[in-house]
Amino acid sequence: MTIGFIKGIDGLRALAVLSVILYHLDPNLLPGGFTGVDIFFVISGYVVAKSLNSRKDQPFGGFITDFYKRRILRIYPALLVCLIITSIIVVLFIPRFYVSRAIEDTGLAAFFGVSNFILAFNTDSYFSPGAEFNPFIHTWSLGVEEQFYLIFPFLFYLWTKKTVKYSMHCLLVLSFVFSYYHTSTNGNHAYYLLSSRFWELAAGAILYKSHQTGWLSQKILSNTYLTIIGFISLFISLVFADKSHFPFPWAIFSVAGTCFLIHTIVNKSNEPSKILNIFDSSVAVHFGKLSYSLYLWHWPIFTFFRWTTGLESIIEITSAVLITYVLSLVSYYTLESKFPHLKIIKKLGSKSVLFGGFTIIGMCFFVSGKGFNAQPWRSLSHTANQHIWSPYTAMPIPASNLELSGRTLYVLGDSHAGAYAKMLAQFSEETGASIKLFTKGGCGVSNLRVPVLVDTNPCFEKVTGWLEKIKNEATDKDIIFLATLKMYRLANQASMHPSDPKTIIDQQLNDESQKNRKQALAETLILLEKLSKTTPMIVLDAPKPVFNYINFRCADWYSQNNPICSRGYNESREFMDGFRKPTFESLTIIKNKFSNVTVWDPLQILCTNEKCSAYDGDLPLYFDGDHLSGHGNRLLYPSFKQHILSLVGHHAIARID
Repeated sequence: MTIGFIKGIDGLRALAVLSVILYHLDPNLLPGGFTGVDIFFVISGYVVAKSLNSRKDQPFGGFITDFYKRRILRIYPALLVCLIITSIIVVLFIPRFYVSRAIEDTGLAAFFGVSNFILAFNTDSYFSPGAEFNPFIHTWSLGVEEQFYLIFPFLFYLWTKKTVKYSMHCLLVLSFVFSYYHTSTNGNHAYYLLSSRFWELAAGAILYKSHQTGWLSQKILSNTYLTIIGFISLFISLVFADKSHFPFPWAIFSVAGTCFLIHTIVNKSNEPSKILNIFDSSVAVHFGKLSYSLYLWHWPIFTFFRWTTGLESIIEITSAVLITYVLSLVSYYTLESKFPHLKIIKKLGSKSVLFGGFTIIGMCFFVSGKGFNAQPWRSLSHTANQHIWSPYTAMPIPASNLELSGRTLYVLGDSHAGAYAKMLAQFSEETGASIKLFTKGGCGVSNLRVPVLVDTNPCFEKVTGWLEKIKNEATDKDIIFLATLKMYRLANQASMHPSDPKTIIDQQLNDESQKNRKQALAETLILLEKLSKTTPMIVLDAPKPVFNYINFRCADWYSQNNPICSRGYNESREFMDGFRKPTFESLTIIKNKFSNVTVWDPLQILCTNEKCSAYDGDLPLYFDGDHLSGHGNRLLYPSFKQHILSLVGHHAIARID
């Protein structure tokens, strides 16, 4: 079978990209819209196999270099422009904190088609709220395709020469097994890695080979029946796909449906099917031709809207879609369709294009890297003032001959322990105490909300390692500070708590919450019993105020009207006292049982009698809804220093007595 240009495949691309765009606007619009990427994978496998087959009679060297020349001219002009412009906007406008910390790594990796590896080994999944704020996350699929292109032309060449007749089929089966395995063991590996996705691209390539050889007869079922089956399969995947069991088994529906529809589109002339005319329509073909540029631009645009004005109202959604469409038109007509056909480009040989292309990619990577490094002083965001906003600093080497020289302050806890870093560093400089900070996000020792020291908890090994180190190193002259988030948070860095204050308080009184608190208290009592054998000086921080407001996301003129800022940065003292009451009941039990354990209460400094605020005048006390800012650290420092010095003095007197 001779297969020329297939207009209907452009229409199928339109279905794929519009599905992805709808899902990224709002998952409720098309719950399985993310499977549009799987449609792209099958189409790519089919089209690339078709392209290679038309040049199979070339000498091997020319066959390979010519393929990579076409790929680099097809993919990189539009991609590089998108990455550079996106990087500039990130550097100038996006705050550099937890939500954005993976942005730089993902963006730089995207230049070389390996951003999927960065994401595969990240803790956040594709479906986590934080992913919506990384403007480069969509490049993972380009990474999968580029990695496929590295090996596929070699396999295809051997395949056409019948050297390894069933290599593609074997690799498809192997990848399918990996897809099953990774889906059940590591969702990020399953979603992002080529090993789990190769079978989808291979399915398209094998389908083309079957068409080209005539092995797959169109008479197995009529085009009408196959088209209906294809549409039903895609409908199932686009509407019902379960992201928690993906790509296995749900990608089977999108891959199979795409294969059926490609088969019927290719064989349409032999057995016309009116249902397929939708893919040949001028509108479908138009969006199909724009599909690559639409895919490139839609996600950064949507992300920037979420960082600034929000992406919720009709005006915001319409604006984001229109900007995406306009940029896609510009990208397609200036870069995709014209650049590869410029006379100067056409005159260049394959090796010259490859050398020049890799040189330009490397230069763009270098420039973007320099830009990201310059973000702290080039950013237009108020949060770039690290002195005020950032709580993080390196721990100094303590001076000798100061009042606490020779003592060590061991600090254990979750990310909130780390957010005391500036305060701890100042304490070390002024008192001479050494600071040993053990911190990991989510690993809140003595958080009094949920137990941590159970082997099913991912923090178990980390925390037990910390405790063993303290047991072996600490002396009775040292101090242990257990610092964690001891209240339920009202906002993470991507979203706010949807409920009103009264409902929030009621939720922490339900049966499950009370059960978890009892277990966490019992765990803390056992922990304190063990730690008290090492040193009599143990400090717990009382719960700080928490807010349904995210400071760093609302700090700039271009983000203050975002819906994430609508709750405001003040909470009543009455609400805050009521919210932390269950934690204080646990702290009271602890203080009654252990006379050597003291509680330091930051709230008394951070709140007035009437209200708790995330701001101290114009200066932020927090950089999100519950982690302290640099200014918040400095405000708390005198109280913390006084508490520790009083504790040490008390035990020094007790030792003498």
